[in-house]
Amino acid sequence: MSNSTGRYRGARRFASVLAASALVGTGAIAFTGIAHADESTPVAALETFNAEDFAAQAAELPAGLTEAIQRDLGISAEVYLANSEAAKAAADAAAALSASGVGVEGVAIDGQDVTIYVAAEADVEAVAAIGAKVEVGKPQSNDDFRDAEFELAEDLRGGYGYVSADEDGNSASRCSFAFSGYDAGGADRYLTAGHCALHPTTDEQLVGVFHLDIDEPVLDGELGPENFGDPIGTHLAPARFDGEHQPHDAGLIDVTEAGWDNVPEVSEWGGGTGNPADGAVTIHDSIDAVVGAQACKSGASSGWTCGEILATDEVIDVGGIDVAGFVFEACMLGGDSGGSTVVGNYALGVNSASTHGGRTTCDTWGGGDFSISYAVSSDTHNAFDLFGSDWELNVEVNAPVIDEAFGDETGATIRGSVANAGANHRATVNIEGLGEFEVEIDGDGEFVIEVEEELEVGAEYDYTAQAFYGNHSQSAATPGSFTIEEGEPEPDVEDLVVDSPSDGQTTSNARPPFEGTGEPGADVTLSVGDDEFGAATIDDEGSWEISPDSDLPRGARFDATVTQVAGDDAQSVTVSDLGITQPEVTITVPEDGGEVAGDVVFEGTSFPGALVGLQIEGTITADDAEPALGAASDELATADEDEDLVTWEGEFEIDEDGNWSFAPDEALEDGEYTLTAFATAEDGDPELTDSQASVDFTVVTRDDDDDDEDGDELPDTGSSSMLFILVGVGLLAAGGAAFAIRGRRSATTV
Repeated sequence: MSNSTGRYRGARRFASVLAASALVGTGAIAFTGIAHADESTPVAALETFNAEDFAAQAAELPAGLTEAIQRDLGISAEVYLANSEAAKAAADAAAALSASGVGVEGVAIDGQDVTIYVAAEADVEAVAAIGAKVEVGKPQSNDDFRDAEFELAEDLRGGYGYVSADEDGNSASRCSFAFSGYDAGGADRYLTAGHCALHPTTDEQLVGVFHLDIDEPVLDGELGPENFGDPIGTHLAPARFDGEHQPHDAGLIDVTEAGWDNVPEVSEWGGGTGNPADGAVTIHDSIDAVVGAQACKSGASSGWTCGEILATDEVIDVGGIDVAGFVFEACMLGGDSGGSTVVGNYALGVNSASTHGGRTTCDTWGGGDFSISYAVSSDTHNAFDLFGSDWELNVEVNAPVIDEAFGDETGATIRGSVANAGANHRATVNIEGLGEFEVEIDGDGEFVIEVEEELEVGAEYDYTAQAFYGNHSQSAATPGSFTIEEGEPEPDVEDLVVDSPSDGQTTSNARPPFEGTGEPGADVTLSVGDDEFGAATIDDEGSWEISPDSDLPRGARFDATVTQVAGDDAQSVTVSDLGITQPEVTITVPEDGGEVAGDVVFEGTSFPGALVGLQIEGTITADDAEPALGAASDELATADEDEDLVTWEGEFEIDEDGNWSFAPDEALEDGEYTLTAFATAEDGDPELTDSQASVDFTVVTRDDDDDDEDGDELPDTGSSSMLFILVGVGLLAAGGAAFAIRGRRSATTV
């Protein structure tokens, strides 16, 4: 299982023509497969690591290692360690972003300047929030290695060399160890390159693994029987290389012989070409490959060399076989295969292939040379995903340091830290009489254990704290004790009071201010149901005011709740039966007192979702005994349901905002009329929804030949009848709808 949840997927394939393979071996121990912290954990902001803060750690490095860093990378040991931590933080941040749904396409680092590449503009904000530079698209790849010819690097501490033998005990090839680890049951098992477990000419699965007894890297030296050391163990079949296993290049070695210590270290060969026992890098965790990061490799042929990572998640043709990994600049020779690649104290990869071309020294290694390492945790293809529970990285876990442990009647708190630990680690604290408590360690190596139960004042509790990585790497125990003290009395908190509005209050303001008093400095929020409408902080005088940031519900009574939070104290006050009135219905055409033609189109406003009715009364002629009327709406009673009502045909329209219009199918007769509009709402509170408006108007039919003076006088029809026409308007339907228009007829005279 991988501890890298965020990877740049979709490996690229290159058609590099590679020379004949020369197996090499490397010897480096210390890698593990642990899951990342919970994916719900917020992504922490990137931080800058000051080189000065690593002075003490750099001083503890072997002199040879410091020399190699300066020689190959041109920087100080302090800068190298600081940059390594920055690379680790960048890789972890990218993984966490990917786990949270951000489309991470790649990561690059220049010193400590981090750039994260994302798939879309929608991902930019999340990346920018952690302090990284962000670019949309895939990272630009360094193509210098495209046409290079790669060859496999042949050959108990990571980087140590070993010799592999066939079933007859004949030596067949030499390689190097990568990282020490464990199988699912906790037995020692080392990671190496897959091709190291195959015979270089027959592809036969090799079996025995023997120590390569040397006191310096092989380079161009000769090996004899005296270098064929004690047995270590056996290759675990099958080797993950070639055939169905492409593009993997990883294998496992079970340590079956006594006398070999499984240590989480990688040999740095005295910083270059010294004795393999002269200096080691302790492994604290794994790291994902990041373009621009400074990586160092360990192997039995060329020792300790360093270079910058140029590309990640590549698939390259090595002598006709696809090999996956990241490309970097460090010198790697035949026999270095299977060895370790690290960034600082973090396991990065397994030496796989390079452009060594049969060279036996790094003297001529230059700008056109490149190496490939198979990733431990990152990229599409990696050891954690490949082996799952069959292999777990072995890491050095430091004992927890307890910063404070205390308790009162309500519970206890233990805060601590673990040096060089991160999100892949966890801590446990066993408190005598209370039980064992486990918590994840954060990216800064810190943890907090909270015990929430009633405890007796004066009681003393002993505890033991321990840190873990995976199932088999663990720290020494840290003992301690604490005594339960009497807690501070809870401070008095001012009661929350809502002065305005009051229960049952009605207003036309959809965003009425809420005012009151409470605990100075406390936070107050306004909510209706599950929706929050605003928040504020109570001022030093104990006063507060919340102006809703959106409209409160209109047309129906509701309860509003104001909540105050002051530390652990929370109070709520509910204001009941508040009411906000809907906007009143209006008539905009015709105007009150105006004159219109008989084919007038009536217009007005109401509110969204309103049911609108129209009533008209005026003089009609005696021969208009049965006006033509239209379809009835479902919302109001139809003419058939009331013998006194008749319908009048016409087209009624209302939009989603409540703006309405009615166009009668037949023109009105000349005369004086009163039009009344009223609005209501289905299932609404009439006090909050119902309203009406009226206008008086005159219908005048003008001929083109009439002069203005003749047109001023209305015709006398001699009629005295009153017609009431009701238009029932429902909710807006698709494309508009026809609605009922009703008339109440009285006796008529001529």
